[in-house]
Amino acid sequence: MTDIFKAKLRKIGSSVGVLVPKEQLAALDVEVGDEIDVSLLKHKSREEMEKEIEEGFGMAKHFTKPFVRDKKTREF
Repeated sequence: MTDIFKAKLRKIGSSVGVLVPKEQLAALDVEVGDEIDVSLLKHKSREEMEKEIEEGFGMAKHFTKPFVRDKKTREF
């Protein structure tokens, strides 16, 4: 199960940690001492995400002709 939620990095001694809400822990059936895999994604503003989407789709704008397969028969 993958669950995404926002969290702030916090100073814990000389390290940095992330506090995970207990609801998230319960949903994943994990508790203190369990090992988990963590993937970090930097938070982006809505404007940043919209710009990336627009630029990504912009790359494909020149592909206006639909794909047409040649009519040759193929032998296997």
